[in-house]
Amino acid sequence: MKIEIDDQRPIGDALRHPKRAALVHPSGAAPPGTPGLGTPCEALPLVAIIGRPNVGKSTVFNRLTGKRKAIVGDEPGITRDRIYGEVEWAGRCFSIVDTGGIVPDDDAVIPANILKQAELAIEESEALLWVVDARKGVTPLDEELAKLLRSTGKRVLVVANKADAAKLATQAPEFYRFGFDEVFAVSAEQGIGVGDLLDALVENLNGSQAKESAGGIPAVPLEERRELRLAIVGRPNVGKSSLLNRLLGEERMIVSPVAGTTRDAVDTLLETPEQVFRIVDTAGIRRKGKTGAMAERLSVVMARKSIERADVAVVLIDAEEGVTALDANIAGYAYDAGCSIIIAVNKWDAVRDKETKTTGEFERKLRNKMKFLDWAPVVMISALTGQRVEKILSLARRANEARNRRIPTSQLNAFFEQAMAQPRGSVAPAPVKSGVSRLHVQYITQVGVGPPTFIVFTAGGRPGLHFSYERHLQNRLREEFDFFGTPLRIIERHKKRGKR
Repeated sequence: MKIEIDDQRPIGDALRHPKRAALVHPSGAAPPGTPGLGTPCEALPLVAIIGRPNVGKSTVFNRLTGKRKAIVGDEPGITRDRIYGEVEWAGRCFSIVDTGGIVPDDDAVIPANILKQAELAIEESEALLWVVDARKGVTPLDEELAKLLRSTGKRVLVVANKADAAKLATQAPEFYRFGFDEVFAVSAEQGIGVGDLLDALVENLNGSQAKESAGGIPAVPLEERRELRLAIVGRPNVGKSSLLNRLLGEERMIVSPVAGTTRDAVDTLLETPEQVFRIVDTAGIRRKGKTGAMAERLSVVMARKSIERADVAVVLIDAEEGVTALDANIAGYAYDAGCSIIIAVNKWDAVRDKETKTTGEFERKLRNKMKFLDWAPVVMISALTGQRVEKILSLARRANEARNRRIPTSQLNAFFEQAMAQPRGSVAPAPVKSGVSRLHVQYITQVGVGPPTFIVFTAGGRPGLHFSYERHLQNRLREEFDFFGTPLRIIERHKKRGKR
């Protein structure tokens, strides 16, 4: 089985075409209709990629967007949710959406929801790329999809994929039988025929925007927008997709009782008056050895990569099941990645016999199992009813401001002299265990943000600050400078005695 994952790099030299002025933002694009993003690519025309399972739709998506964003493999049905991106070709810009493989008559929960997501994408799209398999030719399922696509009345471009050789390209004309005038033989994997497809697509695409905004003012590149990257992480089936749908106010992600429904890490832009959020709904992270199919394992890898790209991580916990060791492990991934962290306890509405002390007791148990996150805020929510969900965005904004806060060295030194120096009778712990070393702390300075990183300069004795001193320093820094919901990094730099 061949699997590709998002590694933040272009997908090959075959994509380097003179008409492709620039690739799009690595983390994708907003769904159409996202209001007021303030860029030339807002209100872009949308093109949907449609087809039956395992014809290479995600490979086409990755090829057009210039990124390995969607999971690709030989196993059918890997893509389930709508995945958005942006394409720039010949100076024109448009949005594109990848959908799951359509099986019109399948009533199972996940295939039925895939069909629903695809129908939503078709409804909001201006043009459709119908991907078929040139090697296998016309199938009965293609006949069913042709009826569905004809009924939409929209422009349909037939993409005969997997035409890797000249003899296969000659098989593409058989797809003209469906009555669509535009048929293209391509190999999305090798980049063959993709340029001709894009030429035809943008030529008649209404409203595709050029690279300059109104008035000839150069457009602000997508990568220059300052978005707050918010990742929703947690175990399978704790309500991550439900939370995203609640935040967006639409059914953007497939939600079902089947654990592991989400596989791709799906980016969505959400704009509020205060902040533009890029929200990433990730696949549920399982324990090692508990992941089955290769695509499922890769979805976990992509989830962890999304955590590494995030500014703030919402660690979602199931209130009915309580805090587990796996919850603590997932939170540990976010901590190690340097994310600011918000702990959201979902399904709080389903907890029975709640009393005044129920919230406090649950939080005490949570803090006991996640002692390393004693600084992270906890909010009890219900993605189903919307209870307290609105608090998440305000907490995320506050945490993001804190993680990017920089304190001048003069203020830090004044803080150090007052709170951390070691005069007789001081409450601050000694920098070394039992105070037997001559090690002493000279001063402190901040060297980085996101997360805030400080260097503590020491001299005398052997290097090595005691953990209790580091913890006390972190706690006092949080109190003094309001480093809300964000980890702090402490680095010791020891000055050795010079030789006489």
